[in-house]
Amino acid sequence: MKPPCGSAAAPSPWADIEGFGDCFENVLAHLDPADVAACRLVSRNWCRATALLLQQLRPAAGVPPDQVAAAFPHVARLQLTAKPSGSPRGSDCSGALFGRPAAASGSNGDAGALPSLGGLPRLRRLRRLKLQGAVVAGSALDCAELAHLASMPALDELEAACLELHNAAALQQLGAQLTRLHLQGHSLAGGQGSLPALLAPLRRLAHLHFSCYARPSSSSWELGTSGDSGSSGGSGPSGSSNPFGSAGQLAGLGQLTSLITLELSSPDAASDAVCWEVAAGPLSRLRRLAVHRCASFGHAAPTISDAGVELLAARLGGQLTSLALSGHARITDAGVEAIAGMGLLQHLELRLGGPATQWAWQADVSDEGLASLAALPRLESLHLGGGVCSLGERACAAFARRLCGLTALHITDCPALGDNGLFRLAPLASSLLSLGLSGCSNVTDIALAAVLRAAGRLTHLELAGCHRNITGTGLQVLSSLRQLTHLDLSGCDAITDEEIEELLPAFGALEHLDLSDCAVSDHACALLAAHALRLRWLSLEHCCDVSSHGLLHLSAGLPLLRDLHLCGSGVSEAAVAQLRRTPRGKRVQIELFKACWWLPEGAAVMA
Repeated sequence: MKPPCGSAAAPSPWADIEGFGDCFENVLAHLDPADVAACRLVSRNWCRATALLLQQLRPAAGVPPDQVAAAFPHVARLQLTAKPSGSPRGSDCSGALFGRPAAASGSNGDAGALPSLGGLPRLRRLRRLKLQGAVVAGSALDCAELAHLASMPALDELEAACLELHNAAALQQLGAQLTRLHLQGHSLAGGQGSLPALLAPLRRLAHLHFSCYARPSSSSWELGTSGDSGSSGGSGPSGSSNPFGSAGQLAGLGQLTSLITLELSSPDAASDAVCWEVAAGPLSRLRRLAVHRCASFGHAAPTISDAGVELLAARLGGQLTSLALSGHARITDAGVEAIAGMGLLQHLELRLGGPATQWAWQADVSDEGLASLAALPRLESLHLGGGVCSLGERACAAFARRLCGLTALHITDCPALGDNGLFRLAPLASSLLSLGLSGCSNVTDIALAAVLRAAGRLTHLELAGCHRNITGTGLQVLSSLRQLTHLDLSGCDAITDEEIEELLPAFGALEHLDLSDCAVSDHACALLAAHALRLRWLSLEHCCDVSSHGLLHLSAGLPLLRDLHLCGSGVSEAAVAQLRRTPRGKRVQIELFKACWWLPEGAAVMA
């Protein structure tokens, strides 16, 4: 064991690990990992806490894997983060895993670069690896580096986020291992080919999540292989022509026959052509499908229409248990009625309407069309939204009467929903665990109180963007909801310190709280610090009455807090910098500034 506090010993390997456990704060900082492992023998609670610390790590940016392996050889989940450029405001990147700069990433030339993956094979128990690029600096990954992972038989999940992938064909070396692959917010550099052709050799791949926010250029990327890798973009697995045109880089999805989960979010994905690729392919194991169309794609980007939905319902209606379609602007009653025939669905998300129609009052999906969804007897979670959804009393009454197994109900950005419709949903409240009414600006305290009064099992409540219609009057019932762990009141500008004080009895189990744009001050921070002791995530963005004194209250309490969002508040940079220099501040990720995604690349990005 290491010498006691105050000795000249080197800093502990635990010093700059995010997620450091407070309950062992004064002990773990002076123990070797092997000694901490022995703590698992003390009790069940100690066993759970130390197991988490020993198996799930997120080292400081730029720390090489060989240093991680030397201190934590039994880690099961690991995130490696690219070194950011310089020291931007709002970040604290000075510490490395061992409390000194990492030798492999000491120069400014390494900004945005991931550490070498050569030391990863020493982590014989590693099951999940996340490679996180630098959002501001931009990061690249040569997939040839992934050859080191081929000798790690336990590894079955890989996530690459905010990275430009070079030599993407090297992913195929992991064909005998990977069952889960997440490619998020990245680009694939090179020449030609399609994503399914690239991934076809991953014969065990069961879960694929792919998001790309820009359409590839004419020289998008290449596989570096021959034969099937060059399959055309307009043909399905059987070689028949796609009647909806080319699916772009997603052509040939039917090659991924082992898929159980498929989640797509890219300009190429949001089209009827991709629906045809999914429906025509022999994806007999597919159970969960999500296709998202983001506002960042622009008004002219493709969108799924009734024809694509009807094709999915006809071909996959007898096997899908989860379906999510969001942002699509051409789905009408016909498409919704087709979905209503997919009798095995347990989870359904329909957030309809593109950027141009987000708040349009003239609906493309009528109350009668939405009422047809009550024919889904196995539905457990339902998420409806978008200005094109005219959700009214008829649909709400049908849901309350027939969807008795519903445990999660979210209605988002739906101005057509008013108190009369919400009253109709009240019979469902007793079985709900999760309720969301974000952006439903015509819902008031009266109906909300009636629903919450019967929702005794509720653990998750979202009321973001309900503005001044939601006040302490409607939320008084929350004091009786002692199981509530997630509460989102962002944009409810009638919520003040007085309302927070009245809600304190409901904060005993709360772990996630969003008070962005609420009229709260330092007094609310003091109340939270004293009563919300389980809080792990807190946002006070744009709460201009929260000052550095409020930050002091929060730092003195909230022992489990890990994420604190203060963008646009009255907290000064100096106060945040001072807190970051303390042991307590090193364990909290504080965001005082935001990256503006709409600014040109390379411009100043702090809002």
